[in-house]
Amino acid sequence: MTQTISSLPAVFLQMKEADEFVDITLVFGMQRIACHKVILAGMCDYFRRMFLTNMLERGSQEVVLKDISANTGVLLVEYLYSGNIDITQLNAQDLLAASEMLLLGALKKKVEDFLLSHTDSVNCISIINLARLYDLKILLADARSYLQEHVKEVVETEEMHLLQEGDLIEVLEANASQEENFLFIQKWMRSVEGRTDRFEYLMQHVSLSQCSKDFVCNTVMAEKLMHNTRGMTLIQEFMRSSGSADPPKQPSLAVGNDGGEIYSACASPGGFVVSGGRSQNGIQRECYSYAAQNGQWNTLPPMPSARRSHSSIYHNHHLYVVGGWDDRSYLNSVEALDMRNLQWNHLPPLPREVYFAHLAIVSDNLFVLGGCCGLICFTDVHEFDSTQQTW
Repeated sequence: MTQTISSLPAVFLQMKEADEFVDITLVFGMQRIACHKVILAGMCDYFRRMFLTNMLERGSQEVVLKDISANTGVLLVEYLYSGNIDITQLNAQDLLAASEMLLLGALKKKVEDFLLSHTDSVNCISIINLARLYDLKILLADARSYLQEHVKEVVETEEMHLLQEGDLIEVLEANASQEENFLFIQKWMRSVEGRTDRFEYLMQHVSLSQCSKDFVCNTVMAEKLMHNTRGMTLIQEFMRSSGSADPPKQPSLAVGNDGGEIYSACASPGGFVVSGGRSQNGIQRECYSYAAQNGQWNTLPPMPSARRSHSSIYHNHHLYVVGGWDDRSYLNSVEALDMRNLQWNHLPPLPREVYFAHLAIVSDNLFVLGGCCGLICFTDVHEFDSTQQTW
């Protein structure tokens, strides 16, 4: 692979073009080029070995190179006869593949030098992958350095989906801005399907403690992939380290002796909402929202029905509360608070009374999973069709 190409006297190229003394034909697709065996063997180790060994092509009058295109083949023959070649961004990858196949180390170095001077934000990621594929160490180091220095521009290009995870991690480790790193991870995951399962692992390379409270509240907490045990733990650790406010002292938030399973809480954009529960005065209707950005609690309109042990979920500007217990009976009622006008609405009741159910939203439809009634626990799943307004 270290073979160098020297310029041949121009007469050899003239003889080839005039078909004088040619004794072998190279076939590149539909393109046929008559050449001289001695020139090919003298200028290219691949052909020299081919003609010296017992390969089928040794005694043949033509050699078919099916892995090399016609355009690339013409350039290669010109290069073998003259030592000159026109390298462009359009043909560089094909020339690399051909130089690897034909053992043309000097050509490979020429292409590497060309790419070193033509790396930009649009092709940086492709060049990294190309350099890795063809073991171009100098080009790989240079392209990686370019990526780290221009990462903001690179992540906005259409090549983001080509960035390998290992290269992304190098960027995260080299970049000081943790807010930018979080945005890079989001961009990388959404650039192609099948990457969301890598989110939790990649978050090891982001320190939320070095992010602003505004960023965590408006961007990190809005990321759905943070809505799990690990994600909420990271957010809670951030809140503790940033000195978030203490919860209000309203009696409706008293835990009592029921293992804490009396009021309901659910995540909302930028914080969470707490509803119902039991205090010394009995079952409560009160609702409160917590805004993590400023550490403030806000009082919301009370629920139409007092309840505890109910379930709640926030979706699309609405707080949904489902089922529960009102100290007299188990409930199947469902109520929704429109956070835009702060008005409560009654939805059709569940087919059965339930408490401690799990809630989920799928395609804007509300799902109620399991739950209990008295001493009986259910495995039922009920779906509320938001369009038809029916269960």
